Amino acid sequence: MAAPIEIVILGGNIGGVGAAHYLLRHTIPQLKRVDAMKSYHITLVTPNTSLFFKIASPRALINSTLIPETKIVRPLAEGFRKYNAKQFEIVQGIATSIDLANRSVIVGFTTSTTEGDASATTEKKLHYDSLLIATGTTSASALWTLHNDESLTTKALHSMHEQLPKAKTILVAGGGPVGIETSGEIASAFPTAKITLLSGGTRLLRKHKVTLATNAQAYLEHKAHVEVLHNVRVVGSKKTADGATIVELSDGKEETVDLYIDATAGVPNSGFLPGEWLDESKRVITADAYFRVRGKSAGDEEAKGVYVIGDVVAGSANTLMECDAQIPVACSALAVDAAGGKAVPKTEGLWGKFFGDKNAGPTLKEFKPMKDTIIVPVGRNGGVGMLFGFSMPSWFVKFAKGNKFLVELVDPMMSGEKWK
Repeated sequence: MAAPIEIVILGGNIGGVGAAHYLLRHTIPQLKRVDAMKSYHITLVTPNTSLFFKIASPRALINSTLIPETKIVRPLAEGFRKYNAKQFEIVQGIATSIDLANRSVIVGFTTSTTEGDASATTEKKLHYDSLLIATGTTSASALWTLHNDESLTTKALHSMHEQLPKAKTILVAGGGPVGIETSGEIASAFPTAKITLLSGGTRLLRKHKVTLATNAQAYLEHKAHVEVLHNVRVVGSKKTADGATIVELSDGKEETVDLYIDATAGVPNSGFLPGEWLDESKRVITADAYFRVRGKSAGDEEAKGVYVIGDVVAGSANTLMECDAQIPVACSALAVDAAGGKAVPKTEGLWGKFFGDKNAGPTLKEFKPMKDTIIVPVGRNGGVGMLFGFSMPSWFVKFAKGNKFLVELVDPMMSGEKWK
């Protein structure tokens, strides 16, 4: 029997997990209908053993009861145990480079030595026929993204639980949704604390409409009583002997605060890829609207069969909604390419017209994200947002995201039921 066609996914958090479920539930069954003699195997390469639902972190960092850690840090194994082990496996490691000529990913593994207190790194080559890059970004603080495995993130959350009740002065750096949400959550839970938010630019939410930024600042200042400062960034920080933090600012000043929280944007996890594949921000350049990777130039043969989703995509809005819209599109491109243009006969007549065509071969899906849509809770009672470019009322922000910070999405995300 011929060897299975190898699909390798790099990155085991929201994007990679979603893509794995989609491929197993939809893409592979569809490809099997095109050619039943072919088999497929998926390898999910990731340094973490648990999924981290980072969207809920601004509230989860407040204490251990509002959003328990067990709701947002979930073992990957529990989500994939229902699949055939011959068709899917998780490899705990991190991609260090790509051998384009041999279509292989070099994966590094860190293992304990016999002494138990040291470690050694080994490498292994994984062949791929199709490669899906979903490596995301790494933030300065482990509160917002996984730093390799999940241990640093859980430690960072626990540290916040200990420090926040004692902090009287708090500085948050970052004018995006995470910085705003974090400032609002802290203000709601600890109303006597003096909270300052540095946008790092001329305004908040620089990727979004000015109206939204204005509304966000007004909500922070007048309802959450957070001081918002612009045109100043943190350039360094150091701990004092008594546990405070001295923060060095870009205007030459220093501030001493009880707690400093870095909520600035992350750096793309793309260092293992050829530099020619990346834009100036180190994100992966796509060849088309189906998230095929361009490679060194248009038509690059070495980039054929390589796809990218999530925050590491050049031009990405870095939102869950956009990632969810990317997954079916990238998987459809993978399916069309893997099928080599083959398709089985379509069902004719009214049945096929009105009820769909379960026997159809793979076709490309169009990318249809929700444009100009964002929800930013500022504390537990409301916030700001936009829906297709129109401002959301505060009560709707509370209803849509502010009540639970979307933790109700974790179970279907883990099980794959969101892709049923």
